[in-house]
Amino acid sequence: MALSFLEIIDAVCVAAAVSIRSALEYAIRGPRLPSWTLKYQLRRDIMHALISRTIPPVHDDAQLATTDVYAYASSMQRKSPPAVFLTPEQGISRTVHVPANSVNLDTLALDDIGVASQRLLSLISSDKKQQGDGRMISCELIAAVSAIRALEQHADAGHESMLTCAPLHSSEQLVLHFHGGGFIVGQAAAYRQILAKMSEGCGSRILSVDYRLAPFHPFPAQIHDALIAYKYVLQQGFLPENIVLAGDSSGASLCVALSCLLRRLRMPLPSALVLLSPRCNLVDTHPSTKLNADYDYMAMPALESPLSNSRLYYSPGQPLTPEMVQEMRDPLVSPAFADLHGLPPTLVQAGGREQMIDEITALADKIKSQNPERPDAVVFESYDDMCHVFQNMLDIDQSIAAHASIAQFVRALRH
Repeated sequence: MALSFLEIIDAVCVAAAVSIRSALEYAIRGPRLPSWTLKYQLRRDIMHALISRTIPPVHDDAQLATTDVYAYASSMQRKSPPAVFLTPEQGISRTVHVPANSVNLDTLALDDIGVASQRLLSLISSDKKQQGDGRMISCELIAAVSAIRALEQHADAGHESMLTCAPLHSSEQLVLHFHGGGFIVGQAAAYRQILAKMSEGCGSRILSVDYRLAPFHPFPAQIHDALIAYKYVLQQGFLPENIVLAGDSSGASLCVALSCLLRRLRMPLPSALVLLSPRCNLVDTHPSTKLNADYDYMAMPALESPLSNSRLYYSPGQPLTPEMVQEMRDPLVSPAFADLHGLPPTLVQAGGREQMIDEITALADKIKSQNPERPDAVVFESYDDMCHVFQNMLDIDQSIAAHASIAQFVRALRH
């Protein structure tokens, strides 16, 4: 459902007021951080104001009985970034529908994988009971113009064959992407231009998955859809050594969780992971959460709040208990607690002033320490003064540099 006229007017008024205040501050005091341009500071301040405005003051479970977490999530989803479209100069895209019951999952292997076991088995059973094609997982298949040119010698049917999920040649590389949004908001169609930029740099096609969103579909619906998408592209003919998992924020966490699940299922792992501002710890807070609050646009309710993304994801509408917190440390919920030995080569990027920089740094350090025999286990890049998922701001220098690094990392994987 789209925003109402009054909601649009309200957002415009907020953005205008924030812009004036932020521009005056910039003119009088200079940039808040050395590398910030006026455009960047305005964008950060507007985003922070609009996000903060959507979060009611619900701080703990004393207000749980009067808090409608589903209405809150619906409001957040309506106000999330809309679908965007590609120009012919940027590339081509097509929405692809993956039948959930077209992929066979080994239920016996799911019997002992922690807190996800019974929930996953229930989701799989539900899909199997549906008639015909059953539930569909929507995905966006995207190819930049430069990727099209590199692949067209293999495309017998022209551009049409590039918009199917089958590989165009035996060693074609595919980026399987998962969007961010705290598992609560987001859609692949909103990432078309961002992914066209990534496709241009990597020279690869990209399939972005519209996994189910919480709280209407809590954990592990998201990892279930990710697993189906991964198995689907394998069934289409892509080899695991030619698949790269990529994602931002919660989507990056999903990449790590999926890799851990694949390992426990004894399935082949992808060739690499590209993690942009990964949020892999849904339980703990770190000093940077407060230290960088004035420099990041994020506004996240604490775990004590019923509106916490972590709680909406794992157990919406339920009171916070020590048992719930312990369950949320399960590696498939919070992959920061997983055994990361043997993880595919991983590129981790973070903004130096994002609120989660401490936990992202800890994740990169853990990958490195648990894989001492592999110098290439992780590449960690922190971009000075930048916010959470700054890579999505395609027109700033730091984003351009980050995308160039992603392209170099992905291209180096090719056989």
